Amino acid sequence: MKKFIIASLIIALFSSPGFSQRNLFGVGWEVNFPNNDGYVTKTSYSGGKLDYRHFIQHRNLSFGLAINWCTYEQHIPRQTFVSEDGNSALTSDFVAQVYQVPMTATLHYYFSESKMLKPYVGVGLGAQYLDQSLYYNVYISDENNWGFVARPELGIYLTPKNSHNW
Repeated sequence: MKKFIIASLIIALFSSPGFSQRNLFGVGWEVNFPNNDGYVTKTSYSGGKLDYRHFIQHRNLSFGLAINWCTYEQHIPRQTFVSEDGNSALTSDFVAQVYQVPMTATLHYYFSESKMLKPYVGVGLGAQYLDQSLYYNVYISDENNWGFVARPELGIYLTPKNSHNW
C-alpha cells in the first residue's frame, strides 16, 4: 500500500496539465474498470493518457486529440476444460491479459469557474486497438482487433493560485 501511495503522489505531481494562451497539454495516470462478462474482472492501475486541447469561443469550448492505454492482467487458478465431444481435456492455470489503446478526437465544454476550479463535460470519438491474450503453460491464445470508441467525460481541472489565467 505504501508503494501505491508514493506512486500516486509522484504521478499526481507530474501529471498536471501544461497551459498556454489557447492550448492545454496533459499527461495523466488512469485507473480503469473492466465492463465485460468475465474475461478479466480486476481493476487496472496500469494506464495513462496523453491529451491535447485547443480552446475556441472565449475559452468555453475546446477540441483536441487524446490517446490512452491500459493493461489488464489477471491470474486464473488451475482448472480443467473438457472439449465438447468429450475426447480431450486441458488442465492448467491461466494468465489473462488485455492491452487497449483508444485514440479519440475530443470536444469539451467548460462551465464558469472559480480561480482554481474549471469543471467540464466532453466526449471523445475514435478508434480502439485491443490485444487479448490467454497464457497457459508454454502456450498462448491471442486475438487482436479494432473497434469504435465513444468516451463521455466529466471532470474538473484544478489550477494553482499563481498559475496562468484561462
